[in-house]
Amino acid sequence: MEALDTFSRTFLPATALAKLSRGTIARHVGVLRRCAGDRGAVAVLARCGRRSVLMLTRSRLVVTTETGLLRRVGLHLNAELHQVADVTWTPEPDRAGIQLGLTAIDGVRENFWVRLGSTAEMWRLDEALKQAFRTPWGVIEPARPIARPAPVAALAELRLA
Repeated sequence: MEALDTFSRTFLPATALAKLSRGTIARHVGVLRRCAGDRGAVAVLARCGRRSVLMLTRSRLVVTTETGLLRRVGLHLNAELHQVADVTWTPEPDRAGIQLGLTAIDGVRENFWVRLGSTAEMWRLDEALKQAFRTPWGVIEPARPIARPAPVAALAELRLA
């Protein structure tokens, strides 16, 4: 049996964590693989809007979009992490999603609503974005479960004690 390449080894667990349907995965995987390459390790995969999929690798941010009627998949954004600027995101635990904003290399400001299945997935994406855009060299570790941070009230009690 032939060993899986890095993309396949990391893409399959990321799709399971993202809870994307098989049809969505089948339509988007070709474009995502071409952008990441065989050696690109997928850190996070998430539904982005109604017909878009966001993929964050160790070095790239890719967003694919499919058309309404024929469901043809096209590339919306394919940029290396150092090519995007002014990256901001706001986790919204009540809605289990993240509002993501960034400026692409061409100067266009992009805004995405990344909806996730649970708050645990939201915190995992938040952690991956921190690693990508707030650490030197944009080093991202492969997908792994992230524990939810303690509530603010619990932190306040610890400081007062």
